[in-house]
Amino acid sequence: MGLTMYLTRRQLLQAGAAAGAAVATQPYGPGSGRAIATPGQAGQFTEQLPTLAELGVLDMSAGGTASLWMRNAQHRFQAGMGVADTLAYQDGTSSRTYLGPVIVARKGTPFSLTVHNGIERNPLGYAVDAELVPPGSNDAAAPRTSVHLHGGNTRPEYDGGPEQAFRPGASYTYRYGNDQDAAGLWYHDHALGITRLNVYAGLAGGYLLRDSGGSGIDTGDGTHLPPPPYEVPLIIQDKMFNPDGTLAYPPNPDLSTAGGTPRPWAPEFFGDAATVNGKCRPNLDVARGKYRLRMFNGSNARFYDLKFTVDGAALAFFQIGTDGGLLNAPVRLNRLLLGPGERADIVIDFAGHKPGTRVVLANSARVPYPDGPATIQLGGLPLPQIMQFTVTSQAGYTAPLPGSLRDCSITDLAARAPEAIRPMALVEVANAAGVPLMALLNNRKFESEDILRVRSDSLEEWELINTTGDAHPIHVHFTQFQVRDRQKFDVDGYLAATGYVDPGTGLVTPGRGSAVPVRPFLIGRPKGAPAHEQGWKDTVIAMPGEVTRIRVPFGAGAADGAPLAIGSSFSGEYVWHCHILEHEDNEMMQRYIIE
Repeated sequence: MGLTMYLTRRQLLQAGAAAGAAVATQPYGPGSGRAIATPGQAGQFTEQLPTLAELGVLDMSAGGTASLWMRNAQHRFQAGMGVADTLAYQDGTSSRTYLGPVIVARKGTPFSLTVHNGIERNPLGYAVDAELVPPGSNDAAAPRTSVHLHGGNTRPEYDGGPEQAFRPGASYTYRYGNDQDAAGLWYHDHALGITRLNVYAGLAGGYLLRDSGGSGIDTGDGTHLPPPPYEVPLIIQDKMFNPDGTLAYPPNPDLSTAGGTPRPWAPEFFGDAATVNGKCRPNLDVARGKYRLRMFNGSNARFYDLKFTVDGAALAFFQIGTDGGLLNAPVRLNRLLLGPGERADIVIDFAGHKPGTRVVLANSARVPYPDGPATIQLGGLPLPQIMQFTVTSQAGYTAPLPGSLRDCSITDLAARAPEAIRPMALVEVANAAGVPLMALLNNRKFESEDILRVRSDSLEEWELINTTGDAHPIHVHFTQFQVRDRQKFDVDGYLAATGYVDPGTGLVTPGRGSAVPVRPFLIGRPKGAPAHEQGWKDTVIAMPGEVTRIRVPFGAGAADGAPLAIGSSFSGEYVWHCHILEHEDNEMMQRYIIE
């Protein structure tokens, strides 16, 4: 009975996840009716991509103080569409209507940022789920906000964690020490229970941390790597629109409230329209030369398997950096997988293409990833084209890409013995009908008093044991870690050993059992991280049916004097969680304390 029972349970979860994708075809909110056709679906890339200058730069490279205001706005994602009620980070007298300015900082130069919650109404108030937010919250009218510097080596009081939220009319001052490697970080909302809605409405922005020392490779001044205007952030998100152009966020018809109405929370949100830097399927005119693309997956739940194509043929490009900074050397690729929350620093060369050549950034990732339905007819929501690049006759940046990207190689954490090896299980909870109810880490809810404690300046190995049918992007606050390897395991045998599953129903019961060592259930040999993933990471994709091992330093002293991506050691409370925002909002997040 045991093996059959667990196999059936997993099949039900996969079916429930697929149903979650189907949910997203039902628009919800102001003006809801039938969803409009995907903007630009006729193959036209009519919008021009907002570049770094057009997104706006908040230059904090000299330190000091600055302020941002979170405000309501109205944004047009494509010409001809109606305007959508959105949220934006605005600086000074800025009239920005979506996202926030790109903050440019300098390694080793701290600054203070005061963020004011000036939101007067919640544009997605209809989608607030009362079961997920703190008691007494009024997030439908006056949303709480918390600003998290994703990938930042910050003190706990400046981390912008889920419980550090503040209401409209209040403000909070963050101090960013920038004591870490130069990297493409980003900042976004992190308020408990409504992160998915605040980010979807527009509360996110890029953060480029530059380095003025050493070889000057990452100074952004043209030394070795393409500088602005050949350095372009790409914040990729998927959206869904109602016929009037407002944002749609569908409810979950498979889960109902006590009154019989669908619950606003759904297992994942997948939109049918691609946006980059706030524009639907945009075009960027590019000179004949190299471009440095700072890529951000800012979507709620969608993974992207990206290729640059000309008439369907994939082009080569180079990845030069990961979440936490530059790689040792460029890695040649023809595809790039990005989970929600991940970033990649890449260089692509358009010099060999004739003027007028159109290069399409294409996507082949299924939803849910990796085994969701492949076509609309089967219930899937493919998003095959993200944006276009049109090559002009103008000469561009043609300096050769350096063979080495760093003054000193990345410290290899695999060479050190970890102080602890921790099994960290990823678990999905479903009802008897197979409908997902929540996702958990180590089968514990967020409010659990069973809080992980780690020692400051220690090095640990975490085994991310994915027992679910889908991939999860796991993000650890405060630190930058390294991916060691991945290995398949016997999911059903492991679940039976943990005690997570109720033997009477075959269903996971939250809080039941505990994580156990996965070694007896491993299958085959581990597979090391690919070359483009052998850098500093703060978000990693844990594939279904696999153990993903990461080496995590909890402080700058965790490598016996060898340099790390993080430069400071702090103590206090942080969180780690899945960066599928619907999962993060519904229990797939745990606290941990550095002592």
